[in-house]
Amino acid sequence: MSAKLNRIFSRLRIAANLAFNAKPETLAEASRLLKMESIPTFRERHDALFDYLSAKANRSGFELYNKNLMWQDEPDFWEIWKDSPYFQRQRPDRKFVLWSMACNTRNIPGDTAECGVLDGASSYLICSARDGAGPSEHHVFDSFEGLSPPQSEDQPSSDLAFHWAAGDLSVPLEETMGKLSRFDNIRYYKGWIPNRFPEVAERSFAFVHVDVDLYQPTKDALAFFYPRLVPGGILLCDDYGYHTCPGARRAFDEFAATTPERQVVHLPTGQGFITKRAGNAAQG
Repeated sequence: MSAKLNRIFSRLRIAANLAFNAKPETLAEASRLLKMESIPTFRERHDALFDYLSAKANRSGFELYNKNLMWQDEPDFWEIWKDSPYFQRQRPDRKFVLWSMACNTRNIPGDTAECGVLDGASSYLICSARDGAGPSEHHVFDSFEGLSPPQSEDQPSSDLAFHWAAGDLSVPLEETMGKLSRFDNIRYYKGWIPNRFPEVAERSFAFVHVDVDLYQPTKDALAFFYPRLVPGGILLCDDYGYHTCPGARRAFDEFAATTPERQVVHLPTGQGFITKRAGNAAQG
């Protein structure tokens, strides 16, 4: 009992010390939070808290998502994502974009592929999105030994960006296969890009996800898969808009400039994509 009382008095002393020594703006903020807690209706309380947090985020150079965006309540996506081994481990906004695009190709004949799979989160969503859409295979290409050595094109110019090193992002093949074990249409190609691409040279593709971070493997992946992308197919680059991956953006921009599409659509999630025009037939 004595120990419990000592803990209570200790906490009271700490609270009193904070109150007496707090800055006026700190007390004003505490008062505002207490007032929000007393707002009777859920919607008004939610709106007040959102406005409060948005103002704090903006002062520090950040921004909250709009609370009325429907993707945050999309039942088909969240049912899949919450049931996956990746829930709450990766940002859902970028995964929603990928899932939505993969869904958009459900009625387009062709296989799917991913270059740079890590532990399989994106492949999980690609396969889930196209489940039941017809016979197709999903082809996964990765060294499973991490990144290859970055080149000069891969050096970030931003002071805020970290620098990749050879071997970063290494995940064992067995771990990835375990997380994707529910799907029986996945084919794995362990090796450095583009060494194993010839094994699917006769296939055509409706959706290709490139997530290899660096200039040369991005360039090699685009050069191989774009000619095999069917009209209406989507080629999505995960790293396009990141200061940490300037090489990936350079490779995609250079390649897109040689295609009828000409330009990459840059998304605020950091992804970039092109949709192959109808009539721009796949080449062997």
